[in-house]
Parts: sequence; structure tokens; C-alpha cells
Amino acid sequence: MRLPAISFSIILLLASAAGVPARIDKPTLTGAEIVSKHLEAVGGKEALTKIKSRIAIGTARKEEDAAVPMAIVSEAPNRVSAIYQFVDFNWQMSYDGGKPIFRPVLTRANAPVMLKYQDMLSTGTMFNGISVYNVLLAGEGDGVKFEAKGTKKLRGRLVYLVDMKRPKSEAVRLSFDTETFMWVRSDYGNVRLSKEMGQFTNRSESKDQETTYDFYVETSEFKEVDGVKLPYKIEITAVAPILKHKNVGTIIATINEYRHNVAIDPQMFQ
Repeated sequence: MRLPAISFSIILLLASAAGVPARIDKPTLTGAEIVSKHLEAVGGKEALTKIKSRIAIGTARKEEDAAVPMAIVSEAPNRVSAIYQFVDFNWQMSYDGGKPIFRPVLTRANAPVMLKYQDMLSTGTMFNGISVYNVLLAGEGDGVKFEAKGTKKLRGRLVYLVDMKRPKSEAVRLSFDTETFMWVRSDYGNVRLSKEMGQFTNRSESKDQETTYDFYVETSEFKEVDGVKLPYKIEITAVAPILKHKNVGTIIATINEYRHNVAIDPQMFQ
């Protein structure tokens, strides 16, 4: 026996009665609007610009090693330095307002990695708002543009994607939580490394003997400090020889204390 046809309107009615939720899209925002909402969510430009220097003190872990001291110090308008005190060496990433510094100095074969970190430092986005050297405060201008790139899921939460574009430089992709507008990730592109680099040959390789590594910084666990919201957890891409037992991974740091508007020794940025 042939069943009667069911109209499209009846299907819609049945779906509604069954409690099928309608899709609710996030409002369309421009890249500049997303950045503006982020700045407002973390405390507003006025509160942010009152802070002329910041010291973030915590501990960091890499691979299976015990936690070691770390600190990120920064000073307006454009100086920042991070120091991780590992057992065998100190890992330093600094920007003195004119040039980036990366220590320990890597071998010539590892130059692409060092250059990537140096470029990250010079963007004014390194450490996702932990630093007072924060290019987002200046907004668009001097060739900087913020371009919205939709949304995606990041660790189970929806985020806005914004490409920060600079003249003659690779775009930095910024991710902002769609509910809180916290800045949760920055993607800095990738580095392709050849087989000649020794330590970097354990991963599966393409026919041309190159592997690709993505560089990013993630921040989470935001709390209010002196009227602004700051992250207490930061995760950053690391590769050999910073890592000993694998070619690529992350170093995760937990911030224990923030200090604002304190004097910082200029040597910290050198």
C-alpha cells in the first residue's frame, strides 16, 4: 500500500514539536570590531594603557622534566622578554623595540627556527596579551589590518578568527573566544626543515626530505589583576634542540604572580 506524501510544512512542524533547535549564528563582525570587543572585555583601553610595565612570574615544564622558573617581563611601548631557566640552559626570547633576540643561538642548520621566533617577537602579539607590548591597542593603521576569517572550534569552544596583516610580513592568525572575547591563540605559520638538520629527522618526511612545523601560542585560565583580565596559563611551540626527546612539542607555563608598573632593568631586554 502506498503511503501518503508528507508536505514540507508538516515536516517543519514535526521538527519544531520535537524540540529540534534552530541554528543560531554568531553576528557578523569585522576584524577590527572583534579586536575592539576583546580590548573592552579584558578591561578597556584606558585600564590597559595605565599599565606601563608588567612582570609575569611562574613555572614552566618541557617534556618530562621538572618545573623550572620562568618570567615574562615587558615595558611600554614595545619591549618584551621571556626567560625560561631550564637545567642545561636559559631560553631567552626578547624584543628591545628595534630587534629580536633569541638565545641560545642555534646552529646555522637551525636558522629557520630562530628566524621564526624572532619574527614572532617583532609582531607585537607574542604571548597573547601577557605583554604590554601589544599591537592590538593601536588598532588598524601603519599598514596593519584586521581581517575576519569566520569561526571554528578550538579545544571545544567556538572562536572568532582574525588575520592580522602587515606590509611585507606573513599574516598572524588571532583567535578570540566568541563568548568571552578572550585572546586564546595566535598562529604564526610554519617552518619547513630539511633532513640536513639532524635532530629533525625522526618525523615522517616527504619525498623532498622536508618536514613542516606549525608555530603558535595559546593562553587560558584568565583572571582579573588590577582591573584587567590576564591569562595564567601559556603554551608555546618548541622544537629540537630546545626539546631533547622529540622534534616538536609545546612548553606549558603557569603564571603564579603579576606585578604592574615596576621598574625593569634594561639588561632584561638585551
